[in-house]
Amino acid sequence: MKQVQQAETQKQKKQKQKSLFDHVWDFFASVRVAIVIIVSLALTAILGTIYPQENAIPSPNPEFYYMDTYGKTGDLYYRLGLSDMYNSWWFLTLVLMLAISLIICSIERVVPLYKSLKNQPVARKVIAIRSDRLYASKDGAEEADIDLLAAQLKKKRYKLRRESGALLAEKGRLPRFGAYIIHIGLLIIIAGVFVRLIPGAYFSDMVWLKEGERKYVDEVGFGVENNGFELEFYDKAQTRVKKYETDVAVYVGDEVKATQHLIVNEPLKFNHTLIFQNSYDPNPMFKKGKVELTDKKTGKSFGTFDIDFNDPQQSYKAGEYTLTMVNYYPDIKVDPDKGGVFTNSRDPYNPGLQLAISKPGMEPQTQWMMPLAPFVEEMLGQDYQFKLQLVQVELFNMTGLRLQKDLGIPVVYTGCAVVLWGLVLCFYFQHRRIWARLEDGVLHIGANTSKNWLGMSKEFNKATAPLGIEAVTAKPKSKPKAKAPKVAPKQEPQQELQQEPQQEETPQSDVSQGKEGTEQ
Repeated sequence: MKQVQQAETQKQKKQKQKSLFDHVWDFFASVRVAIVIIVSLALTAILGTIYPQENAIPSPNPEFYYMDTYGKTGDLYYRLGLSDMYNSWWFLTLVLMLAISLIICSIERVVPLYKSLKNQPVARKVIAIRSDRLYASKDGAEEADIDLLAAQLKKKRYKLRRESGALLAEKGRLPRFGAYIIHIGLLIIIAGVFVRLIPGAYFSDMVWLKEGERKYVDEVGFGVENNGFELEFYDKAQTRVKKYETDVAVYVGDEVKATQHLIVNEPLKFNHTLIFQNSYDPNPMFKKGKVELTDKKTGKSFGTFDIDFNDPQQSYKAGEYTLTMVNYYPDIKVDPDKGGVFTNSRDPYNPGLQLAISKPGMEPQTQWMMPLAPFVEEMLGQDYQFKLQLVQVELFNMTGLRLQKDLGIPVVYTGCAVVLWGLVLCFYFQHRRIWARLEDGVLHIGANTSKNWLGMSKEFNKATAPLGIEAVTAKPKSKPKAKAPKVAPKQEPQQELQQEPQQEETPQSDVSQGKEGTEQ
């Protein structure tokens, strides 16, 4: 009793002496914890697919895009950080926890496996060999029979270990470590994910360019220029897009380093960066136009002038009239609640011009020109003497290019290759071992394998046939012995129940149960 108490107290002391490192190690060594982490990653990954991520939306302003496109749920999605989930700290924390769990679980299991395989005995006990599923024996055997068996197994590329009167032949030990090779591949993939955190190793963003516009991107060290954008539709109503393509040029300083006609799925690669034709702005913008000045009542034309909506001039001439720019709103919006007239953006989606029209001997008259909102123009200028009409117009669309730089991609591909290698080892290769032991003139031969017992049987019989041993088949896998059910203690029968029961027909199942009870 004292020895048992001392052992229990020593065990309790060891548990109390566990450090914080030991507790953390035990936590991540648990398979249940690993499963919880994997399920959490799967669920969060599903959440990240409800709406497109920020790097896949056709807008440079995600804070407005999700609200305008998906309503309040989209706005909530953005505010919760789910729109950029795969770069969030909590998702990367889950990935890091999975990596720690993989490392610790692998160490906990691979080290004992390696030691057991390294220290496996050559002279195995006969009782153990006889219990193998593949077993054969030969009476009147000698050491020469072991030599003959070794020669046959060597032809099958087995690695041999010999002792006096004993043999161990083994091949395919690596597949036993296939699961841990998969773990290594997953760790390499996770390392590729964390490469993105290195400054300059990862960049992904949309660059929106007007025709002829050039933008320099500091993160990748070069600039891109839109030298022409083509947009075609299948129908005249322009509802079904046929193609959208961009002539793009790459600049380092003022020197052109690369050019390409970008189409979808055929990117330009420069300086470890891929430039994709990703999107376009579906709302066309005004590029250039010809404006005619007429008399509002008679319709008489006084002349025309050309205007560049991206770079409007201070004044224009139309016949003998001079038109001076008073106000210019590239994307005009009239809203009395917000103080009258303002512009939504700097891009000419819906230009609004306020011009002062004059000629010698005439007082200037100010009036508005809104090509896409003539009703507003009429409402503001019922007393206008002149009419400004856009008779020719050149429109253009803004192209959306995605710049993608990810130095972690080669690392991820390497990890995927290692994972595939581990899967092939696990499913298509086996660890095979054959023991032979000569004892009292009898040669005992047993074999074991991790899988594919049919193939093991064929190989075993071919190796033992030259010894004059008949072919054998693998014994069925032994089932664990069922525990005997507990028998209730016998109770003394009451005197009232000692009368003989009446004879009745008993079902067959009840009879069998009665027999089992009697045997028990």
